[in-house]
Amino acid sequence: MRQGRGMFHPPAPASPTPAGVHFSLLRAFSICMDSPRTVKPEATAFPPELERLGIAAGTRIDIRDLDALSKHHNFQAYLYFEEDLARGSTLGRDLEDYRHVPEVERPFVNLDEFLRFATGSDPLFSSYLDELPLVIEILACGEIHAEDGEVVAYVKGLMPFLDELDMDLDMDDALPGAS
Repeated sequence: MRQGRGMFHPPAPASPTPAGVHFSLLRAFSICMDSPRTVKPEATAFPPELERLGIAAGTRIDIRDLDALSKHHNFQAYLYFEEDLARGSTLGRDLEDYRHVPEVERPFVNLDEFLRFATGSDPLFSSYLDELPLVIEILACGEIHAEDGEVVAYVKGLMPFLDELDMDLDMDDALPGAS
């Protein structure tokens, strides 16, 4: 975890998760008919495995830390751009409702796709995050069926709005070509 940037610092695990063990909500929730893709209902009560990592409802986490945790602990992260949708709907329902909308036009995105697009659009994107971190508010977790039928655990988060970003930077220094 990154230190000294005001991001969360997860508590030390009471009992470390053995290498190769990934969290599962299967034992925690019953099957939900929210959408054909939903396996487990979306919840704000997080499994202990995630809470030990510092991922729980209301936690704010640097997007880079969320990316690293999702890869290391085998879960997907989805980022929402619209607060009302993020708080008032579920990922399973949204994937169903927006199935005919191109991914780039949806009000939510898979974290991997977001980072791939951002770094592809601007190779310096990652270095900009050192100056202006994107802090994601964690909202919920659940499980869905991936398109290949595999059960996938996920965490849902809300992207900050522009007015919430720390804009104490000198924009001439932050933007290439600005003068």
